[in-house]
Amino acid sequence: MADQSPWIRAEMGGTKQASLISKPEILMALLKKSRRPLFIIGYESISPGIRNEMLIRLATVLQKTEQIPVLSTAHIAGGLISRGFTPDAALGSMEIISRLCDSAWKGLDGKGQYNLILIGGFSYTLGSLLLSGLKQGAPGTKVISLDPKYHPHATWSFANLKPEAWQTEIERCIELITRKNMEESHV
Repeated sequence: MADQSPWIRAEMGGTKQASLISKPEILMALLKKSRRPLFIIGYESISPGIRNEMLIRLATVLQKTEQIPVLSTAHIAGGLISRGFTPDAALGSMEIISRLCDSAWKGLDGKGQYNLILIGGFSYTLGSLLLSGLKQGAPGTKVISLDPKYHPHATWSFANLKPEAWQTEIERCIELITRKNMEESHV
């Protein structure tokens, strides 16, 4: 159990709460172990502020260097494309969670369910709802919240961070992914 309180006190994760991502290397280890990761990006990725730039940069790096598919919420796909990023697919928020909880769904590419979900760019309340749905409906799936607020319903989450600290952590993640891929290409 994490030594962190939910950003909204009423959001209790039950007896099992998210572990803290205390350093970007944890995220890298989780990605390395994953067979089929998926990144879900929400509407706050196109709203004004530093979060949009950082989440779009992270999505671009994950998609291009790690071949991780990126699924956006339906109404922001055009906004992402206008910012130079094209998601692999777009669905409504609830439809995304419903499909991830459906064991018969074979994923965006028809190759099977995802075992690691990265989620970022949602308001805290919607993010909690989505994460709770995944926690209850897809218990075998690890879920990582990339938002700067602690989400107890995720498997892994950042602590409650100030925007500057969160930006630093995401930049370090991008740097580690980029460096790893550069080292692999020289081997």
